[in-house]
Amino acid sequence: MKNLFTKRFASHNLQFTGHYRRNLIVFLLITSLPGILIGVILFFVSKSQMEKELHTVHQNHLYKTMDSIQEQFSYIEFLLANWATDVNFSTDYENIDLKNDYKRVRQIYKTLLYLENSNPFIGHVELFINQEEPIVFSKSGYRLINDTKTLDSYQQFLTNDNNLFWSPTLLEVEQGYKDRYAPLGLVHNLANTRFTSYGSILVYMDKDKLAELLKSPYEAGSVFLISNQNHWVFADPEQVRPSELEKAIYDEIEGRPGKKEPLLFYFDKMEYTVTYDSFSRLGEQWYYVSIAPLTTITAPVVFISKVFIILCSILLLAAIFLSFFASKKLYNPVETLLKKINNEGKTTKNEFDFIENQWNDLSSESENLRGRLERQLPDLREGFLLQLFQGYLHAFTEKELLERMQHFGLKKGQKYLILFIQLFGLSKLQGKFLAGDEGLVTFLAGNVTKELMHQMNITGQIINFHDLSLGLFITIPQEETQEEIEAKTHQLSETMITSINGICHMDVVIGISRITNTIQEIHSIFEETKNALSLRKWKDYNQIIVIEKMDHLFQQEDTVEFPFAIEKETIQAIRLRNEDEAIKRLRAFFQTLSEKNVSTAMVKQSALQLLGNIHQIALQAGLMDENIMNKGVQLYKKLWELNDPLEMSQWFEAKVVRSIVQELSQKQDQRMRIVVEEVVHYLQENYMKDISLDYCADQVNLHPTILSRVFKEVSGWNFIDFLTNIRLMKARELLIKTDTRINQIAEHIGYKPSYFNRLFKKSEGITPSEFRKVNQKKKSFIS
Repeated sequence: MKNLFTKRFASHNLQFTGHYRRNLIVFLLITSLPGILIGVILFFVSKSQMEKELHTVHQNHLYKTMDSIQEQFSYIEFLLANWATDVNFSTDYENIDLKNDYKRVRQIYKTLLYLENSNPFIGHVELFINQEEPIVFSKSGYRLINDTKTLDSYQQFLTNDNNLFWSPTLLEVEQGYKDRYAPLGLVHNLANTRFTSYGSILVYMDKDKLAELLKSPYEAGSVFLISNQNHWVFADPEQVRPSELEKAIYDEIEGRPGKKEPLLFYFDKMEYTVTYDSFSRLGEQWYYVSIAPLTTITAPVVFISKVFIILCSILLLAAIFLSFFASKKLYNPVETLLKKINNEGKTTKNEFDFIENQWNDLSSESENLRGRLERQLPDLREGFLLQLFQGYLHAFTEKELLERMQHFGLKKGQKYLILFIQLFGLSKLQGKFLAGDEGLVTFLAGNVTKELMHQMNITGQIINFHDLSLGLFITIPQEETQEEIEAKTHQLSETMITSINGICHMDVVIGISRITNTIQEIHSIFEETKNALSLRKWKDYNQIIVIEKMDHLFQQEDTVEFPFAIEKETIQAIRLRNEDEAIKRLRAFFQTLSEKNVSTAMVKQSALQLLGNIHQIALQAGLMDENIMNKGVQLYKKLWELNDPLEMSQWFEAKVVRSIVQELSQKQDQRMRIVVEEVVHYLQENYMKDISLDYCADQVNLHPTILSRVFKEVSGWNFIDFLTNIRLMKARELLIKTDTRINQIAEHIGYKPSYFNRLFKKSEGITPSEFRKVNQKKKSFIS
């Protein structure tokens, strides 16, 4: 720290003296004098000033409380209106059957419970249905109304001209409600399909919550609400009638129509400040009035002013004696600091010159920091857009998002377009890049894109996802036409593909979103554009997919015949732990898919199906413990993230086939595998014969029990289930590829027709004839 100050200020060549201390002594003496003057002035003006401040406090409290009342009342009105017009209440409940309409009654209970818990100001909610036997529902149950007086109290609400209205008579329907809820409540009448009111939803306000909302900021104050129908609502939950003071003040307010300024009111030898305003709720005018006594508030201030004058006089005398000693104490830290800064020991006539120089240096540093902030603005803007793309800002309104965009230097009143760029083929560049260099490649592609945008005079922001993908957020003036935008984006896309192909040696697929004028749609159209890349053709490495022209992609979307035979050979090789054969068949599997030139989504679906069948092998072999299960979940996620065909095949070899084959190899003995292979081979060649476990055990010189256990451990199948599966696979093949009669197919694979039909339906969920019809339709559709 010492060296830092020495380096900064060594060039000032300062000489320090006691100029600051002398000025400090004079300053301390002078500052002591205004204390008495302030106390005297405060004594005379405190009362009137306090009245003004109290008026201001009252006014601010009034506006704040009125805003809260408006907000809470509006929310409850909106909530009740929304639920009253909901499909659950649009049904005519006029003749609800309590015994048989259990679901509708249960739905009423759930709705009333939700309404009652949706807002702390709601104390209780009821549903009154005026049917032949009038009934009242609440969250705890229902009750029939047999009392004529009570029924009249409920039915009076149905005669109101408005469907939704505030009622001060809500507590009169039940005597027990007067001590539990506020006198003000909300009623919404329900109409049936004949537009006749058949019932009402009654919302009782929480007594304590409403009183807390209306509570005066002063202990001796008073607050009340009064409507133009002379209905009173008080801050005190126990108060039911207005006091003489409140009546007199309300009479004074009524005599001042059109005026809402605060006023001073004298009553019973006391002076009060009154602040009031009015608001309208559902066609009814309400006054909010706040009263506070002035005399009890200003008395402490006057007393404090007198005490302050006495204290200032004492302090003036003390200041004269203490200024000299205090100045020395106050100057010591400054003197010590200056000595540490100035190693040369030179002096100056005024220490404030030093402070000025220091201030100039700090101002210079502030400018430097501002410049650094401006240089960091693009990164901050990219972070904001990244959050916008990923949907983290969905809670913000359109106006709030526009304000944020302006803070980051983006203009409002623009049209917005998104390009999603996905790079492929990193595995082909093993000589230039290593695994894990996705971020480096993406950064290089981002720089290329940025340069192209600058050359083509396109305004936008690049978002780097660091996973071989980029997002491009383009802002477009409103006056540009659709044709101009399409031409410019296509030119940019084609130039990007050419440049990235040449510089990065990577294949590129670009998705172009639809144009939007709303920032809140950015996340949805980004996801839409990103997901559209799954429709790219497997063998077309460089593509441009335009969201607004995707109909032809859906029309071209064809189906691919799943290579069941290769899958079967791959699974069999894995089951027998033949790693080389499994990898060979796996490559043939992906080669078969790639030759069809179908979409990426269809290839991924086929790969996921293969992965699921391979995991089924591990599960049957008893390899799926908790760690392997968790690893399997990650494998599905990683497979879905892969987009390059070569990378997908290599990943399958390294992470799936080799891993599971190694696990199986460690679990089974080589001799037992050979035995099971012989049995499996025999079953595959002689499945149509009458084969038993005992017969096969004799063929391999093993006890049937041992063969059964070893067969299960090695193949993952029970002996009978495996034989049944072989026969059913052959049956499916014959059903698909031949027109042989079903009875003949059953006899060919060693079953009686009736037993074959039951067994096939149990396995496939449909009968053999239905299976043949479904697959014949698929064959005709593909052809």
